[in-house]
Amino acid sequence: MSKFQTQWDNSAFYKNSEDPEISTAVDQMALDISRLSGKCEIFLPLLETESRPDPADYNGIVDQLADCYIDEQVIAKRYRNTAMFVHSCLSVNACDSAAATWQPKMQQIGATLSNATQAMYGFLARAPTDLIAMISAHEKLAELSFKIEHLRAISDQLLPVEQEQLLNKMAVTGLHGWGNLYKNLAGTLMCSVGDTRTGLANAANQLSSTDRSEREQAWRGINAAWSEQEQAVAAILNNINGWRIEESASRSHTREIPALDRSCHSSKITRPTLDALMEATYQRRSLAQRVLRTMARTFNIETLGPWDLAAPAPTQSSDSIAFADAIKIISQSFSVFSLAMGAFAIEMAERGWIDCEETENRSTGAYCGSFADPREPRIFITYTGTMTNVITLAHELGHAWHNRVMQDLPEAKIAYPMTLAETASIFAETLVRDSLLNSAQTDEQRLEILWAETSTAAALLLNIPSRYEFEKQLVHARQSGFITAEKLKETMKNSWATWYEDSLSEYDDMFWASKLHFSISGFGFYNYPYLFGYLFSLGIYAQKDEHGENFEALYRDILRDTGSMTAETLVEKHLSQDISHPGFWQASLDIVEKSVEQFESLAGKVKV
Repeated sequence: MSKFQTQWDNSAFYKNSEDPEISTAVDQMALDISRLSGKCEIFLPLLETESRPDPADYNGIVDQLADCYIDEQVIAKRYRNTAMFVHSCLSVNACDSAAATWQPKMQQIGATLSNATQAMYGFLARAPTDLIAMISAHEKLAELSFKIEHLRAISDQLLPVEQEQLLNKMAVTGLHGWGNLYKNLAGTLMCSVGDTRTGLANAANQLSSTDRSEREQAWRGINAAWSEQEQAVAAILNNINGWRIEESASRSHTREIPALDRSCHSSKITRPTLDALMEATYQRRSLAQRVLRTMARTFNIETLGPWDLAAPAPTQSSDSIAFADAIKIISQSFSVFSLAMGAFAIEMAERGWIDCEETENRSTGAYCGSFADPREPRIFITYTGTMTNVITLAHELGHAWHNRVMQDLPEAKIAYPMTLAETASIFAETLVRDSLLNSAQTDEQRLEILWAETSTAAALLLNIPSRYEFEKQLVHARQSGFITAEKLKETMKNSWATWYEDSLSEYDDMFWASKLHFSISGFGFYNYPYLFGYLFSLGIYAQKDEHGENFEALYRDILRDTGSMTAETLVEKHLSQDISHPGFWQASLDIVEKSVEQFESLAGKVKV
């Protein structure tokens, strides 16, 4: 019997979603936040431009800032622990009524905590530079230096404190309420796959079936289920994006910042970097299209359908890969690069930090989250034994390892952006594929690994950009009014056509509804960070031979700096390169091309 657990053991935090300790914790947080809010009111008068603080008062102000910041961190850890627990309950069972009740309450607590410190951070955004220098030199506040610098870059977008607080309160039942509705739909919708009724998470796994007819049935079943809810999802997308547009308009009292520029600031990259990334990828889109055409030839069909995009290699055995075996495969692959990283994968499974069992009313997708105190990662995945599942598990374990190597850093230095978060996860995928390819004994085995590698490349170089294209058009169209479901389908179809061109037999015009990422209320333009992370991680991985035995330390250093500098500064510091120019991204795409050429050559030799 395997010693690996396949369900979370989160009992160190709470027994279950009905544990009365949750209520006790929430009540205590509310009291502590109220006290913190009172402390932070001292900064309100200092927000007035005519009330520049007297330098003679600087020492006292710094001490007050330190006192409030320390209190905030203590509360924030308890909040994140409870919020993560509630989220984990809903992931495994979207019908958990107690957790569903706690979810908006936790969002409210989060908004209240943010409001409590509005005056403090508003002051830090506007404070004199000589005072900021003192703060950055303070023992307890030095860790805030980058956060303050990043905040001050958009200080002209801040609203008066009372307006910021009102916005946070309203977002709980407004903006985030729409995101909650989508997650509830995704967790409870049932669809028909052939003669079987199943949840969306299970149907999504069938898209990786070795049986093409089963894949098509699953894809059509998923789309049919979402088509029945298309008006609801259209309302969700319209209201989430409408909220963002109105909020941005309110913040543009001094200067207007386009939606993409706001996203770049959140992602800690510049707009020229994003433009260079997308332009380089568009110019090389034929690379990914070649993958899809090679897959079609291998299947002896003219063109792939959208249901074939996650298809396994035709040489792949239909035998399921046991979860324990998947963990061992990943651990061994990681260990080739880092023994500590390999041991960590085993630790995650042994300690009950991965929940992978198929359950009724289970959420779709996979993710890595984390408790705050103690800092412990958790992985959610619906594991059915496919090679796709193995790679997804490696992806999430990459996130978890990122969490582990930053474990000793202060809270302010672990808040890395999605762009750099996805670097760690895709780097982990690359380690597994590379290890499997090196250990393959036959052409059939090598084809299977290259199939997985290049189909991932196709997804990241075509599907992710098509999502980006769709969201750009969505944001633009929403500024003129409500967008109908029919218009959303047309926009999605056109976005797929821009990138896939004639490499597919048809386009997935319901993808706007079936893909969770568009309905995540906390993030706009959620998708391009995956492309950034993919090509950036390849750029890092390509350094392994040059740095030799020092490469593991270099990688750790890169991960540890992801929460305390922009992506441009990170690359300049560790790799001495400039990511705001297409050349950096073209070099990574050259690496992809070599894999595509290998795949094309091997696919032509192997008989299936």
